[in-house]
Amino acid sequence: MTREEVERLSFEESLERLTRLVEQLESGSLDLEASVAAFEEGVLLSRRCEELLEGAEQRLNILTEQDGSPAAR
Repeated sequence: MTREEVERLSFEESLERLTRLVEQLESGSLDLEASVAAFEEGVLLSRRCEELLEGAEQRLNILTEQDGSPAAR
């Protein structure tokens, strides 16, 4: 997948794809080139998941006060 394709994925889609890539890498069934390509894609997917999680965390922080109570609207 290209960087642009990865950036269009949801968290769930990214995580599912990343999980499949890890399974392929762990199985040892890929040749060297395919392994490197899978690893590169995995890095992109991992970064995408992290980005989406950070965004969700920021949104939750905005919605809650420091004491954990929901912020008044």
